[in-house]
Order: sequence, then structure tokens, then C-alpha cells
Amino acid sequence: MQSRYDDILAEGATVVAVSTDDLSGAENAVSRFGTEFPILYTAGSPEVPEAYGVFNLFGDGLASASVFLITEGNVIEWESIGRNYQHQVNPDTLITQLRNL
Repeated sequence: MQSRYDDILAEGATVVAVSTDDLSGAENAVSRFGTEFPILYTAGSPEVPEAYGVFNLFGDGLASASVFLITEGNVIEWESIGRNYQHQVNPDTLITQLRNL
């Protein structure tokens, strides 16, 4: 997402990452990827990914990499839920979906 972050913002969207990692993961993401968008850490609590139905899908006790487009009315308009632990959404796909809203 970082590679197309400005383009995503230009579509009127906000990017927020949610992770159940500890805060050391934040330092790693920022240093490795130059992440500019906020990363929210839940200190190991699966509450947020459970609420979106993306926790422990593969029996690994982890949140699956997922993307949700949520409108101001809190309606999920589009989602991509990780098919495996390596699943990532291509930023171009996300931008296309934003334009389709």
C-alpha cells in the first residue's frame, strides 16, 4: 500500500493498518517499508480481527492479511480476505475498487 499511498489518498480514502503484533512490529514496518500510514497495534488481542472475521482462519492464531473498504456510514463496500499467509492486495486493485465506489 505504501507504494501507492498518495494515489489512494487522492481517491479520498484513508489507510489504517491493524496488527496483533507487539510494538516492535511497528518499528520493523516503518524501517523496512517507510510506512507513512498509521499502524494500530492491539497488543496481542484478537478482538479487532475477530470482529471482521479474519482471525485464525488457518489455525495459526494470526490475523489474515485483509483489506476492507468501509464507507463513512460504516458499510463494508469491498473486501479482500487473505487466502493464505502470503496474500497481499495489489494497490492497483485497491485503487480500481475505490474508483468503483
